[in-house]
Amino acid sequence: MKKTGLLILLIIITNQIFGYSILNRFSGDLAENIDARTAAMGGAGVAEGSLLFSAKLNPASLGFLDFNFGGQFAAGIMKNDDNRSLPMYNFFDGYIDDATYVSNVNYFDHYAVAVYYAHDLNDFKLSGSLSYAPYKNFDCYYVEEVRNDEGSDYDNYPPLIAKNYIDGSGAINSMSLTAAVTYLSRVALGFEIAKLTGDQTLSEKILWSDYANNTVNGLIDTKERTTRDFDEMRFKLGLNGRLNPRLQLGFSFTPKIEFDQKAKFSNNDTTYTYESIITTASNWRFGVSYQPRNIMRTSFNVDIEVVNWSDVNDLYDTGINYYVGVEHSLKNKMPLRFGFRYNVDYRTLNEEDFIYSDKIISPTFSVGTGFVFMEKFQIDISGAYTYRKYEALDLFMDSHYNYSQLWNEIEPADRGWENPDQVSESFFNVITSISYKW
Repeated sequence: MKKTGLLILLIIITNQIFGYSILNRFSGDLAENIDARTAAMGGAGVAEGSLLFSAKLNPASLGFLDFNFGGQFAAGIMKNDDNRSLPMYNFFDGYIDDATYVSNVNYFDHYAVAVYYAHDLNDFKLSGSLSYAPYKNFDCYYVEEVRNDEGSDYDNYPPLIAKNYIDGSGAINSMSLTAAVTYLSRVALGFEIAKLTGDQTLSEKILWSDYANNTVNGLIDTKERTTRDFDEMRFKLGLNGRLNPRLQLGFSFTPKIEFDQKAKFSNNDTTYTYESIITTASNWRFGVSYQPRNIMRTSFNVDIEVVNWSDVNDLYDTGINYYVGVEHSLKNKMPLRFGFRYNVDYRTLNEEDFIYSDKIISPTFSVGTGFVFMEKFQIDISGAYTYRKYEALDLFMDSHYNYSQLWNEIEPADRGWENPDQVSESFFNVITSISYKW
């Protein structure tokens, strides 16, 4: 249908607060790197914990904080660009270029807060914290206009046939208790127990235009809505060891989580309930932090994460994620931070009743800095850019609009994997965190 290059779907740019990724609208997007310093260093930090939110990577990091009481607050804003394009051909079936037919621009925000207390007991140090932070987010927004093939030679858009919407909202939030025991400031063992609660609402709509209703009798708008509630526990273990003043090692393990819930689905006037499961994969994370001998303080952090994607689906392979970060302090003690992250994600595709897995790679580049304010406050800021590219089918299939009265020459038909969308998706994430140390 769209291979001919006729104008059917008009480029749409939308700005909707709280929007995130359409790709993960069912499984949700994990909230990662809520701490600005960690985010600026590519997410690497399982072996080095200098701020309270470092415990989100490794609970044992609490044991090496250099203060006895404090708190931290973080706020982040993410911009998501979802551009979907199709190959364009000339009259000789020669490839010209990929043409973007939908550009979806959204914004997403998150907040987190934590408090901390530690008590020294001879050779041991006991540390604990309470925190509230996002775990998964289901917010998304997508709008698409369907227009016929009349053309626009007279500075008029072709007649609007329908508007398509995907509107998701909700989140799973984490209320966590984290504790660590440190011995002789050399080795620390920590754990986290978290209560994960939240809900999700996902709506998909196809609304016919006045032009379509006046042209074809009996058209019915499509309105689908799914709601789910979540309630589960999460556990995490961590170990941190300081081999010498310049070298530190870290390890953390997070078991898989299965969210069992009853979902409610409604399609126009029909409503029914069904059982649904969302599984997050278990993962092992190893890290090293090294500070070389130099006048200016420099830290190198490297993490490797092994994600057991087979916990989610037997078709998925084990994923390996890499995190690298550098922090270099200048003469005025203003740090410069740089990082790189390489993440692997999976999805399931169905092609002619054959189901297979597809691996998606997401590289991230990050920068940031920070400064001390009024001696006891530290303010950090980071910016990170993530990019990924993959193929996808139409979010709304073209055969739904196959009424001959609505079209001049073409007959809408569903596209398969022989001519998929080329999706280019980018994220720009800005995080600011404020820490208080006593």
